[in-house]
Amino acid sequence: MNTARSISKIVYNGIRYRLLRYTGRAGNIQTISLEITHRCFCRCSMCNIWKIPPVVADLDLADWLGLLASPELSDLRELDLTGGEPFLRKDLADLLDGICGLKPEHFPKLQTVAITTNGILTDRVLDLVSRIVGPLQKLGVDLVLACGMDSASELHDRIRGYPGAWEKLQKTLAGLYRIRASYQNLVLGIKTTVIPLNVYELDSLADFAEKNNLFTIVSPRIITPNRFGNSDLENDLKFNQAEIEGMIRFYESPRFTWNGHRKALLEYLRTGRINKPCSAGFNTLFVRHNGDVFPCPVISFALGNIKNSPLGELFNGTTACQFRKNIKKFPECSVCTEPGMERIAWPFEGFTLLGVLAETGINDFKRQIEHTRIDKYLE
Repeated sequence: MNTARSISKIVYNGIRYRLLRYTGRAGNIQTISLEITHRCFCRCSMCNIWKIPPVVADLDLADWLGLLASPELSDLRELDLTGGEPFLRKDLADLLDGICGLKPEHFPKLQTVAITTNGILTDRVLDLVSRIVGPLQKLGVDLVLACGMDSASELHDRIRGYPGAWEKLQKTLAGLYRIRASYQNLVLGIKTTVIPLNVYELDSLADFAEKNNLFTIVSPRIITPNRFGNSDLENDLKFNQAEIEGMIRFYESPRFTWNGHRKALLEYLRTGRINKPCSAGFNTLFVRHNGDVFPCPVISFALGNIKNSPLGELFNGTTACQFRKNIKKFPECSVCTEPGMERIAWPFEGFTLLGVLAETGINDFKRQIEHTRIDKYLE
């Protein structure tokens, strides 16, 4: 990492972001998240995606590959595949092969393909990862697997609504560790959604991650009618004061290492409101399983559908412009604890990241960039 060049890029980005926000104009799409299927056999306590009727179709492989061939993705740095459970798609291998084929010409700057999984389909996960990690390495692309883990015990089964989920996840991770020993571009981590049931499990999860060299994404549950369709669960997932204090103790501890996100979460837990950078709709998009395009996965503000309009038309249109002018003014913005969107926003919004430099010094600043892997957005 060239620190001086990175700081110059952050300053430039900070000025540019404010001009774009004033005008509502788009930046370049640097990351896109594709919900490639709504299907899932878990019945998670915090998510209702599984309630979408099975007869509701996901986009065909050709539609996803057509989207990925869009010229608007020429500056793409990160591609996220999520669900539902992505490994339930029988053509996932074909999609990954297609991504490798498109990379050199269509998104040459791509550095990360990330897949979120519950890790239950052990044989399928290990087979596909073994098959694709080598070709991605030759292309200079990391394969990041974020495995949903809500407890380092059988409580995980209860939260996931799937008997044996904890045992199967451990078996999957053991196989992934073996693959990682041969491929440095395989990056493994756990993704934990904090709900009242697992507030006091966070330290044991941190122990598990540290022991097995896993990154961690730990954030409180999000209530949204859009991404998770879980508005009806708001009362069930409400934290009491003791649980809030338990989360505060965890985020205050050295067990949680992303200082920028830590600061935002602590403010949210203490005041009920969050203040963090956001670049939704400027450099990132979310596409649902049916092709609906959203600038933000949390807010029910659709730009249209890729089966009806080209991606560029949706990204640069008046509806998207309207959204960008109002980012951080939506009611959902004041309670959004979504960590991925914040990580993407840090380098693009710029000035918050400069504040980290001023507050912590150059060494911690460099560690934060390396920990969150946002250096790819500063090149």
